[in-house]
Amino acid sequence: MDKLLQGIDFFCVESACWIAAKKLNVPAYDFSFTPLFEVSRPRIAGTVPTVARLGAIANYTHTYEVLQQYGFALVNSPTQHQLASALEHWYPIIAEFTPQSIVFEQVPTPDEIMRHFELPVFIKGNRQTAQHNPTLAIAHTLDDLTRILAAYQQNNILHWQKLVCREYVPLQKLEQQAPNKVPLSFEFRTFWWQGELVGAGHYWSQFAQYTWTNAQQDAALDIAHTAAQRLQVPFLVIDLALTASNRWVIIECNDAQEAGYAGVNGWEMWKRVIKKENLGNLT
Repeated sequence: MDKLLQGIDFFCVESACWIAAKKLNVPAYDFSFTPLFEVSRPRIAGTVPTVARLGAIANYTHTYEVLQQYGFALVNSPTQHQLASALEHWYPIIAEFTPQSIVFEQVPTPDEIMRHFELPVFIKGNRQTAQHNPTLAIAHTLDDLTRILAAYQQNNILHWQKLVCREYVPLQKLEQQAPNKVPLSFEFRTFWWQGELVGAGHYWSQFAQYTWTNAQQDAALDIAHTAAQRLQVPFLVIDLALTASNRWVIIECNDAQEAGYAGVNGWEMWKRVIKKENLGNLT
């Protein structure tokens, strides 16, 4: 058996959805399906659609191909995984819903960045930030920009990613803030299964408790639903935040297989996924 499979538990939930899971000991990511759901491990024939809950997957294509050899086809193909995970792929499709962004193939100079943006400017990797560290994400001055560009190339999370510069859009800040993090904003995480909403919750759940009004929820989900329909990724996460000017913007997209739950109720989310899969099996 391939070494990649070591430590992975394969099981079927409610005879509807196969999961390939690995316990990471990260409360925001791990979820115990038992005893909340009926879990079984029937012998499979052919290939079954499968959701990976393995954390961040370093080489998705390789993982996809190995699991497929054993009959487990991850719900997002390698192409769909890239579309959901890398800003350079999802940004052009939903550009009007998210801050202006430019992906640089090589780390640019401050002058190259300033040809396109005004300070402050937000800097991140093509896939992620450096754990929301503000000193590596927000350049208020040219000195900040020079320092961040130098540090970017040495950071173990950022150096392997293409550099992305984004328009810095002021967001509605939460009353409660956290040290050594970008300003905590009125931000929400949403999960989408086959283009339909299955979960939504406050993004900064580990630091603060907050919620949205029905009107705010409707406005945010309208944008996210449009984005999900355009991207057509089977299992997708879309994060949204409310700007200081009271406009919803998409902050990030990602492959939901790799995403933590944040303030989303995992039990409710998986119930919705299972229900949709059971209905799909009846058609």
